[in-house]
Parts: sequence; structure tokens; C-alpha cells
Amino acid sequence: MKKTTVILFILLFYDSYSQLDKLKGTWISKNNDLIVISDTANKTDNSNLLCTAHKDEGFYLYLVNNILSFQKQYYSSATNYNKLYTDKYDFQILKLTEKTLVVKPISKFASKFYNYKKQLQFTKQKFNIDTTIKFKKIVYHTTHCFGTCPMINLEINEDGSFYFNAEFQKEYPYMQIDSLKTGRFNGRLDSEQLSELITILQTSNLKTLTFPERTGADGPTTTLIIYYNNRRKYLKSMFPPTIAEKIIEYLYLVTEKAKYERTDEIRAIEP
Repeated sequence: MKKTTVILFILLFYDSYSQLDKLKGTWISKNNDLIVISDTANKTDNSNLLCTAHKDEGFYLYLVNNILSFQKQYYSSATNYNKLYTDKYDFQILKLTEKTLVVKPISKFASKFYNYKKQLQFTKQKFNIDTTIKFKKIVYHTTHCFGTCPMINLEINEDGSFYFNAEFQKEYPYMQIDSLKTGRFNGRLDSEQLSELITILQTSNLKTLTFPERTGADGPTTTLIIYYNNRRKYLKSMFPPTIAEKIIEYLYLVTEKAKYERTDEIRAIEP
């Protein structure tokens, strides 16, 4: 009897592990809802996300049999911060493959978050590819913030050539200009780097992508101007949606990947 129980436990463990391996990643729906799963093993990690086109929230995540339980844990002043409250955003897994995740909201918080949809179907981002998107040019702006956020103005063309001007600040001594990173520069993406950018654009629901009109006082404002398929898409927000995170991360870090050199050329970049 004990041996049977141990074998059953091992089978359940490996089944859960296999599920977790499939679940990890960014899942995108056709209407720009997202589920981002980083880990269910680390109970101090609330980087798992539920997202819509207009909001995103981080959660602790528990995988129990066929239930994804995203949990928000907090203390309240109503109980003098002595009681831990847990809001559960629970979803039943109806289908899980390497490419597809279909879930059913089964708690009131989950249902409300996704506007009471009875069922949600997602595709893992790397398979959510739209090859009809033909990239022409992208412009990226990010502003200073209350802190040491850099100011970057970047333009990348379809051949991989790029130009940017930037102003970086040092973290120490605080708020002093970093002269090595500040200035005007020309560079070029190699074929692999350009292919990576195009793939990100083709897997981010570019045609229906929108930015919420949310602003604040101390954060950087992000602007994207994307030319593709004879179209121009203009996006600007202090709080871009998670679905655009891979695009923004790529552009923000492009100078760490690609080769470039300082230039005296002063080029106007579309604002």
C-alpha cells in the first residue's frame, strides 16, 4: 500500500512539473488579454501577471491539479494589519499544449478581471506570429523620470541601420551626466538582431496594439511610432501595456546588443 502511494505521488509530481514547464511564458489572446507565468515554485515571487489591454497586476501563483490560482495577499488597516487576506483569481485549465492554453474563470475575482468571459483562449507568444507584418521603420522615445531614467530618442530602419541621441545619468555621483553614453550615435543591427526585432513585432498583436492614456508625475513616458504595411501606428503612455514589454525592452537595450559609434550628425527624429 505504501509503495503504491509513493508511486502515485511521484506520478502526480512529474505531471505537475510537466504542466509547469508548458505553462511558463507569455500567453496572448486575440483581444490582447495576457497571462504571464514565470514560476509557481517560488512563493515569494509575485511576478506572475494577469493583463488586459488597460490593466495588469502581479500575483503569487499556485498550481493545484488543474487549477491556476493567482493570489493577491495583503494586510488591512481594518484589522490593524494583523490578518492576512487573500484574493483568489482562479482558473480551470481546459486545454494545455505547447502552443495553446484555454482556461475558464472559476472565481469571482477571475471573472471580474476578464470582464466575465466564460472562457479564455491564449497562444504562447513565440507561436503568436503574424508573418503578414512587414516592418519599415520604428521610432522610440523614452523620457527622464524622477530618478536616473535615461532620455533616449532612437530610429531603426528596415535595413537595420539606426541613429539615436541619448542622455544618461550616473547613479553615483547621483544625477551627473554619463558622458560615455550621452550624445549622438550611428549603428547597425546585424541580420540576427534585426530578425529578432521583426519577430517581436510579429508576435505582439501589433495590428490591434493600443496604449492606455495614463499619465503620472514621476515615471518615464514611452512613445513608439511604428511603420509597417504602409501604415503608421503611434503609441504613447507612461504606463504601456505588458503586451508591448518585449518591444520596449528590445529598444531600450539595443545599444547593449548592437554595434554603434559616436557621430557629429544631427538628425531630426520624428517626435
